[in-house]
Amino acid sequence: MTHSPLAWIGLAGITPDDNARALGWQKRLHWLMVGVALLSLPAYLLSTAELSPMWHAVASVLDFVILVAFTGELVWMMWVSSHPFRYLFENWLNVIIILGAGAAALGAATEWIAVVRAMRAAVAVLVVVRTATEFRVLFTRKGAPMLVGIAVLTVLVLGALFYWLDPKIQTFADGLWLTFITGATVGYGDVVPSTNATRLLAVLTVLVGVALMTLFTGNVVAFFVGGEEARMRQELQRDLVTLRAEIQTLLDARELRRTAELLEEIRSLREEIAALRAHAAAPPSPSDRE
Repeated sequence: MTHSPLAWIGLAGITPDDNARALGWQKRLHWLMVGVALLSLPAYLLSTAELSPMWHAVASVLDFVILVAFTGELVWMMWVSSHPFRYLFENWLNVIIILGAGAAALGAATEWIAVVRAMRAAVAVLVVVRTATEFRVLFTRKGAPMLVGIAVLTVLVLGALFYWLDPKIQTFADGLWLTFITGATVGYGDVVPSTNATRLLAVLTVLVGVALMTLFTGNVVAFFVGGEEARMRQELQRDLVTLRAEIQTLLDARELRRTAELLEEIRSLREEIAALRAHAAAPPSPSDRE
């Protein structure tokens, strides 16, 4: 039974109804696996770029690291999960990653390796996007500076990669421009990727650009809606403070009234007791003696 929509793309993870140990391990391994997934991008770029054999060997090492990490994570999470086969079924994309990384690490050079590597890089982006959605601050007004910083850093890094990997991109400014028009899905056509590596990079740029624009849209909505909600919350808080003060005033007045009544009763009781004592201490009258 599918418990999460992410199961359809093989990224469901541990379901909330699993045991506490499995949920804890998923939190511990989360950022580690995000970092490992991101290694798929340099592994693909280094293996497809026209560089020295040393860099191709580095790409093979990265593929091997990805293979070991994802295999170990899959086996361990199935071991600690109360529903191992359900975990395997709802995280089937990990199996594809393992098969692709294994084929790449073993040096298989088929036409499907590029597809598998592209899918692995796309998975890295999806994992990062899913991770980003967990940071609720990104959807608030306070998250705007963080989003701007992420966007600028992303454009700089991807622009540098376009400039480094594509021989037809002559300047770093052209790389930045290609990053912007690709991420914004504009595509003027004045600058285009010309190699397989930069085409894959363009795909990743589109995915990252769409994700960032979605976050920016959510942030803008949060700016207007959140501001109105903040004002309503402040007004409600002021009303609550005023209401509490009025209730406290009423309680204090009632308490004062009750205290005054109690003091009056005590005073009356003391007067009666004093009268009784005076009557008891007085000598008996002649009529009392008779």
